[in-house]
Amino acid sequence: MARVFLLNPPSPEPVRTPLLSFCHLASALRERGHEVALLDASAPFAPHDTAGIRAAIAAFAPDLVGLHLKTLHVQPAYALAAELADHPLVAGGPHATICAAEALAHGFRYAIRGEGEDALCELADALDGKRELATIAGLSWQDRGLARHNPERPFNTELDRLAPPLTALDLFDPAWYGATATLPPAGLLSSRGCPAACTFCSNDVTGRRFRYRSAGSVAAEVAYLRDRFALPAFSFFDDSFAVGKRRVRELCDAIVAVGTPSYWTCTAHPAHLDRDVLADMKRAGCTGVDLGMESADPGMLVRIGKGVTVERVLDVLGWAQELGIHAVVNLMFGWPDETDSELAATIDFMDRAAPLAGGFNARGVVVPYPATQVYEREHERHGFTGWWLKEPPLAYVAFPQSWDPAEIQRAYADDPALDRNFFHHPPHRIERIREALAKKAMVTMAIQQRRMEPALPGVPAAGAR
Repeated sequence: MARVFLLNPPSPEPVRTPLLSFCHLASALRERGHEVALLDASAPFAPHDTAGIRAAIAAFAPDLVGLHLKTLHVQPAYALAAELADHPLVAGGPHATICAAEALAHGFRYAIRGEGEDALCELADALDGKRELATIAGLSWQDRGLARHNPERPFNTELDRLAPPLTALDLFDPAWYGATATLPPAGLLSSRGCPAACTFCSNDVTGRRFRYRSAGSVAAEVAYLRDRFALPAFSFFDDSFAVGKRRVRELCDAIVAVGTPSYWTCTAHPAHLDRDVLADMKRAGCTGVDLGMESADPGMLVRIGKGVTVERVLDVLGWAQELGIHAVVNLMFGWPDETDSELAATIDFMDRAAPLAGGFNARGVVVPYPATQVYEREHERHGFTGWWLKEPPLAYVAFPQSWDPAEIQRAYADDPALDRNFFHHPPHRIERIREALAKKAMVTMAIQQRRMEPALPGVPAAGAR
């Protein structure tokens, strides 16, 4: 039996409910007979200082300390790792998957690439003397001063065999989140992977192959959230929820059969949505969907591998409005080699979509994350190789927790990636993007204000059809 401590490092963007990824890891470790403790140092009221974090780890006396690494916050995470160098450290998460050798060079003894449940359990088994490190697929490790990278681990195709994640909720101190009783995560997963091939997404952690849980297992989790926590609403954290028309119908049937209505939101690719799919989602409690569109220029949509047309997005918005589903459109600005006319097409699209949409995403300036096609094609030409280590972290400000117009405007319009200007856009285009961000905020606030206005006699409120 090994003792494993999981740590989510401090972050300027607070986490306000237990991490579903840590629930999955912790429940898997427990099912295999290992002892687990954890600290979500990104929670608003959890220990954030190094001394407090070290004290929490020392109290558990672990054999292994695992840190979740994200690209945007990897510099402070590496600095924290240096302070924890007296413990055996393993890196996990999206950045460790993509940059395993980098993590080993920054003080980690191990790094797990890809889905972590099985690999982390096998690493704990190895520390317990039950297997050899060289046999653990997906593991990178330090071997007598040399970095070794074991073969890739195939993605898990049998998601129902994973340990139930919600059994690990007792490990999260509710006081970290300002609560007095155990909190549930903000959502759950019905699938993993995304079949799309967008150039701005690496998707190396869960892969391009779409895999899904049985409808019954998801419905049982929905019922547990309702019965144990009286949770009226949640989100599906799937990369792309609506893949497979038959799968979606079976899942929605199972959720309906739970009984008491549950209300939920999700993210979906517009190409996977038609009116029938949206109607199934609506009857199962779907109240909102985030649509990945990114650009409204037809040529740009092809170049970024989006696989959708402007007309299809407008159709989806119309169907969603008819059904009373709040549809948010995700738009991004500042693509490599984006022309003034291509940018204008996306900006002008907001006016076309505003009568149908529930709003637009905040921020949205393109960031070239490692291992994406955008990064691989452009980093040498524009000189931003390894930007996450060589330049100050992008200082995104936390989203406001209340509907204050000034704060909402700031959250939408302030995007530090614009000032970074990765792709060397000319000054006039930078200013045009700044105007576009402000317009997204303005249009979204106007939509929300319209939705909150009481209906005139005989006239339904916006979005109420």
